[in-house]
Amino acid sequence: MAFIKKKLAVYPWPVEVSKPSQTNVGEFETTTFTVKFIRLKTSELVKFEEDALGLEPVDMLKMIVAGWMDYTDETGKDIPFSDKELAEIAEDPDMVAAISDGYKKFYGNAQVKN
Repeated sequence: MAFIKKKLAVYPWPVEVSKPSQTNVGEFETTTFTVKFIRLKTSELVKFEEDALGLEPVDMLKMIVAGWMDYTDETGKDIPFSDKELAEIAEDPDMVAAISDGYKKFYGNAQVKN
């Protein structure tokens, strides 16, 4: 199979979100949804890693998230990707941590296989 060079490479990747349980005291509940991660160029990745701690969460997410799948509200209705929804996610520390960890795994797995 030939390698296809893409200007913007976006890849779906599962992200596990752990949140304190509302029903089981002292336990966490884990759910999964799929994030469409932007694969940064090497120079962009270096800058991202250098700047990540100084960035606002929403700005960090905008650099690496291009969309999602399997992300629903309490009634099971899909929540479409938007800047507004991304800003709401950025206010949830559990979601920010999950997406950040997912991105590290995304890149970590790619580096191990190369």
